[in-house]
Amino acid sequence: MSQKRKRPSSTVTKKPSAVIKQSSSTVARTRENNIVVNDLNLQDLDFDYCYSVNELELINNYLKVNPNFELINRKLIPVPYSPIAIETVVHEISRQLGNWNVETNNDRLGVVTTSKGGFDFNVTNLQKIRAPDVAFIPKDTFLSLDEKQLWSFEGQPFTPIFIVEVSNLKNSEVEKEVDNKIKKDYFARGTSVKLGWLIDPINHIIWVYKRNKRDLPYRYQRKWEDLDAGDVLPGFTLELENLELEVIDDIIGKDSESDYEEEEDDDDDDDDDDEGEKRRKKIKKNKAAECVYCDLRFSTPTKMAKHIKKKHTK
Repeated sequence: MSQKRKRPSSTVTKKPSAVIKQSSSTVARTRENNIVVNDLNLQDLDFDYCYSVNELELINNYLKVNPNFELINRKLIPVPYSPIAIETVVHEISRQLGNWNVETNNDRLGVVTTSKGGFDFNVTNLQKIRAPDVAFIPKDTFLSLDEKQLWSFEGQPFTPIFIVEVSNLKNSEVEKEVDNKIKKDYFARGTSVKLGWLIDPINHIIWVYKRNKRDLPYRYQRKWEDLDAGDVLPGFTLELENLELEVIDDIIGKDSESDYEEEEDDDDDDDDDDEGEKRRKKIKKNKAAECVYCDLRFSTPTKMAKHIKKKHTK
């Protein structure tokens, strides 16, 4: 008679930790980059172990409110949520890609997914569920998928041909982590990925990833200018103008405070100005940064000129 396997012990060291209350019976702690729910280490779960009903309930309750995980080598790896500005850039990239997808030859060329769309980058017989910020699957690949592949991760693994990751690369450790993920997972030997972009809209950094003749990944840095997807996605060019954080700020109405500050004047009589005069001065000060054809504002006249040339001239 076989013995029941012992639950894997947590390797979490005893250190002060933040406590997050999930319910009256569930407490999650984060220590040393591990996530623990009532002494269950979610990053050290044994997927071959038969957990009790109570243990499964604790795990399930936690995942309901913390669903952002990837499955790597049979372990749950938490994926942090993106700041709103980063997610806005991701949405803009997926929007442009989606428009190209349906407008080219008036036919849908494939399927565009975002960070909720996971793929099994399985190249070592171990599930490795990753979700790129943006990905593209050709139409013929999508139509060939069976029911298991479409509705679960139990079918034959498949991967996209194009991926995009968006991140703030100011921290070298963050860049190293994302670079490793792209090279070792997305571009692992046996996957379908042919082209990858790593975009930092904050620091204006672009890395392009491709495969060499030996099927090994390599990358090179590009200037901050429109990106052409080449033969992988013929006709698709990512226009970076709308990825500029200044433009995003304008779209969501977050102009810098300096745009609304009135010019200081040493003349005490300025205090006697009525509201109409103050408004006139404000308009005069901001006029150079306002588009004369629409409501968008720009931080510099140069950006405004580019916008007018692209959007309002034929």
